[in-house]
Amino acid sequence: MKAAPILFVALRNLLGRRASGGRDLARKSLRGAVLSVAASVVPLVVVLVVTDGMISGITDRYVELGTMHAQVVPRYGATHPAIDEAAATIRALEGVRGAWPEIQAVGVAFASGTRSGCAIRAVDPSFLEDAGTKAYLEILEGEAALAGPLDAVVGSVLAGELGVGVGDTVNLATVRRGDAGFLPRVSVFRVRAVVSAGYRELDARWIFIPLVAGRRVLSPETSRSVIGVKFADPDRGLEPGVEAVHDALSGGWSTYGWPELERNLYESFRTTRAILLLIVGLVVAVAAANVSSALVTLVTERSSEIAVLKSLGASNRDVSRVFVAGGVLAGGLGASMGLALGLAAAVNVNELLRAIELGLGFLKKLALPGSAPVTLLNPDYYLERIPVVVDPLALTAILAAALALSYVASLLPAAKAARLSPLEILRKH
Repeated sequence: MKAAPILFVALRNLLGRRASGGRDLARKSLRGAVLSVAASVVPLVVVLVVTDGMISGITDRYVELGTMHAQVVPRYGATHPAIDEAAATIRALEGVRGAWPEIQAVGVAFASGTRSGCAIRAVDPSFLEDAGTKAYLEILEGEAALAGPLDAVVGSVLAGELGVGVGDTVNLATVRRGDAGFLPRVSVFRVRAVVSAGYRELDARWIFIPLVAGRRVLSPETSRSVIGVKFADPDRGLEPGVEAVHDALSGGWSTYGWPELERNLYESFRTTRAILLLIVGLVVAVAAANVSSALVTLVTERSSEIAVLKSLGASNRDVSRVFVAGGVLAGGLGASMGLALGLAAAVNVNELLRAIELGLGFLKKLALPGSAPVTLLNPDYYLERIPVVVDPLALTAILAAALALSYVASLLPAAKAARLSPLEILRKH
C-alpha cells in the first residue's frame, strides 16, 4: 500500500466516524490523546522560553555590566601608567569595542545618619557611555555620567537604603595603608544618578566613582585593579579575542573570558535549565503513552475494518503502518497545538504573571484586608521583567521528540493490529 492511502486511512481513523448509537470510544480516545499531548507540550515550551530568557537576561547583565566580555588582570601589580598603556594597546586591537581600567573595592557609605556596605567601582567615565552598558543599566533618576571628580552613580537599592537622590552627598569610608597600619579614610561624593540593572543581586551595592578619584582614595593593598574588555561580536569572537588580547600584552598579565570568570553561575543556570526541562519532558512522555492507549482502543473498535483491509489485499505491514501513521499524526497534531499555545503564553509571560499577581492579590485582600501585595517573582532574586527568548532549534527539537515518542507509543498497538486474523474477526461479527 502506498503512502497516500495509508495516510488517508490513518486520518479517517483519527477523525473517526460516529458509530451506531452515537458512541465512538476510539475517536474520543484519540482526540483525548491529542489534547493530552498538547497540554503537556504547553508547559514545556513555557519553561524553555522562560528559563532561556532568565538565563540570557541575567548573563547579559553580568557580561555587559559586571565581568564584561573579558578581564585583564596584572599578575604582580602594576602602576597606573602601565594599566593605561595596556588598555590603550587592547583598544587598538581589531574586533575590540572598548577597554576600561577599573578599580574594585568594598567600603561603607554614609548619608543622613544611615550607613550601608557598598561595592565601589572606580571606572573610566566612558564605560557608562558604552552601548552595552546603556542597554542594561537603567537610569531611574539623574544622568549616568561621571563628568566631575566628585560625581557618583549609585545603585537603586543602595540609594534607597541611604535615602539619597540626585544632588545629595554620600560619605564613602575606605581603608588605606599608612605608617601605623591600615587607617580609615572618608571621601565625599555627590550623587549624579540612581541606576538599576534590573537584577538586584548584581547591582544592589554598586556605587560608581570616577577612575581618577578611585586612584586617589583607594589603596592598592585593599582594592583590585582590572581592565574590562568588550568585543564587537562576543558570541563569535570571544575566544579569538581573548587570545589576541593575551598575545598583545607582555607576560605580566592574565586574561580571562566571561565564561571562566562566571563559571559557577553559568553552570548553575545550565544545570537548573536541564533539570526543569527533564522534569517537564517526562510529562510529555506520559502523555505520549495516552496515544498508545487510544490506539489499542482503536484497534479493538476498528477490527472489522482491519479485516476488510486484509481481505482486500492489505498486508500485515500495511495495517501496521496505518496505525503507526495514526499515532504519529495524533502526536504531531497535539505537539503543534501545544507549541502554538505555549508560544502564545511564553511571549506574554510577563503580562500573565502580572494578571495572576493581581488576581491572587485581590483574593488575598478579601481574606486578609491590609495584607501586602502578592509577588510571584521576588526582584531580589529574579529579573524585574523576564526577557522573551525563542529558540527555533529547541522548539523544533520538542516537536521532533513528541513525534518520536508518539511513534514508539504506536508500535505495540500497530503490531497487535497486524496480528489480527480476518477470518476470526469476520466469524465473530
